[in-house]
Amino acid sequence: MNYYYEPIRQEVAVIKKQGIFRRQISLFEGVALIVSGTIGAGVLSLPFAIAKVGVFLGILYIVAVGILMMGLNLLLGKIASASQKEMQLVGFAEKYLGRVGKWFMTVLLYFMLWGVLTVYIIGEGEVLSALFGGSEFFWSMIFFAVVTFLIYIGLRTVKVIELFLTLGVLAVVLVLVLSSVLSIEPVNLAEINFVNLLLPYGVLLFAFHGTTSVPEAYSVLINRERTFKKAIIIAGVIIITVYALFVSVVVGVTGAGTSEIATIALGNKLGEKIFLLGNLFAVLAMGTSCLMAGLALRDSMEWDFKLSKKVSTLLTGIVPFTFFVLGFRGFVETIDIVGGVFMSFEMLVILLIYWRAKQAGDLSVGRFKLHHTTLLLTLLLLALTAGAIYSVIKLF
Repeated sequence: MNYYYEPIRQEVAVIKKQGIFRRQISLFEGVALIVSGTIGAGVLSLPFAIAKVGVFLGILYIVAVGILMMGLNLLLGKIASASQKEMQLVGFAEKYLGRVGKWFMTVLLYFMLWGVLTVYIIGEGEVLSALFGGSEFFWSMIFFAVVTFLIYIGLRTVKVIELFLTLGVLAVVLVLVLSSVLSIEPVNLAEINFVNLLLPYGVLLFAFHGTTSVPEAYSVLINRERTFKKAIIIAGVIIITVYALFVSVVVGVTGAGTSEIATIALGNKLGEKIFLLGNLFAVLAMGTSCLMAGLALRDSMEWDFKLSKKVSTLLTGIVPFTFFVLGFRGFVETIDIVGGVFMSFEMLVILLIYWRAKQAGDLSVGRFKLHHTTLLLTLLLLALTAGAIYSVIKLF
């Protein structure tokens, strides 16, 4: 797909993508794409996982993993910037790791994203059922139908929806935190449990996973490397801040009674208004992230395998729908497996892609500059390898 720019005024440009002219998206819209592609079901399960180790250790965990994941997104952003093309992770794997790498990444990425979409179907069903009554299965099916339609529409329309939904998510988090902070019980913040130190790993990785949203953001910020880099960094800071605030408040209020979908227990303890507000946040957070995950999967099939839009959309939806119907209903359990196993290995492959791209000399040009990448690669390699081994052992 070709892009070209046409000056309108000194400060305004028009971008042609897929035959449609439109104004370039702003830095804020780029941030919104990455934030909305990251904050989803993971944030709702974070308090449950962090409650097992304690808020103090949990906040340290959130900051450390958040910085590492921001670094990983910057590495991936550098790869995308150097490519100057629309590609998802499968395309990068084929370019730098060959056919074997392409198919290995395909299996990892597709099953990971299908697992992510399954989590959203489960989670939205539980939350919508709590809000409006009726069966969780019914609401899961309604959500699945709506999100599949939006995925079919595509990024040009969905990016506008994403912008408003992301603003809604951030606004609701702020109101939720301010409304609940006075109900925090200090005893709930004091607990520390080193025995469960590695327990939150899979959930944390799931919560911070946004690698597929980075190529999506680049596809609408192409040839604007500095803006793209700023978008990744600002998005990372916002996500860390939102997670730290949300976890501190929820665990501070609900303590050992924190539910798998945190807003349900929080609302039950603080009353109807917080129940409605918290579960509105849950619906928005999962909805925005589900859209970006679905678009990333559909776009990979279109960009990397040249499938038609209809076939790509059908394949994006039918597999998680099948998983759900066949009985995958455990919210945190599914998150833990997808995050700890599939996402760990996917990120390790991204590190290998970056190293191969650097060896090929493709990363030496452009305005997307990174520093101390050797240290970053080493820290990511150690953390992801240890986490992947732990997650696989835990399965058995």
